[in-house]
Amino acid sequence: MLVYNTLIVNKIELISPSGIKEICITEKNSENIITIIDFEKNEEEKRKNNFNLIINIDKNAENAKVSVIARYETQKKQIKECNISVFLYGKNQTAHLDIRGVSEDFSLLSFNGGGIVTKKSEQCSVVIVQKIYLFSEKAKAKATPVLRVETDNILSASHSASIAPFSDNLFFYMETRGITKIDAQNLLRIGLLKI
Repeated sequence: MLVYNTLIVNKIELISPSGIKEICITEKNSENIITIIDFEKNEEEKRKNNFNLIINIDKNAENAKVSVIARYETQKKQIKECNISVFLYGKNQTAHLDIRGVSEDFSLLSFNGGGIVTKKSEQCSVVIVQKIYLFSEKAKAKATPVLRVETDNILSASHSASIAPFSDNLFFYMETRGITKIDAQNLLRIGLLKI
């Protein structure tokens, strides 16, 4: 378990993570930014990468905020799964999960984002947003936002998920404007995965 106690802002960056990581936020009035980036291009056939992140905001961490920004890219026959769960236990806590990815070729990208507002929490807020863009007809994706609210004393809670393909019509349109399909895909990828 990693415990981060700084006075104002905690920044954690995870590059191409795998396995299970747990973070416990204990500092009052803290702002915690967790960035996850996985653009690894592994040439192995059907290599699967699972990453599980569990974030606990301690009951004594009043007014604590956590923002999780995750960006993923899969290509060829890669399989990547990202599971993020945030547990809110105290007063006036905020969690925001922004998880985005691009799936290409024959790859599979799967997101499971969870926000759990426990019974003892008060006036908490949680937002889960998941977006996956498909760059080929054979690419696959799965997005599952899970929101569990165990109290009536909540400020706000919302979740959303979208999986959207890019049609050949879009790329054809860009080609008529002098942008090749490869350049168009790169421009879209940069815009979609920007942090």
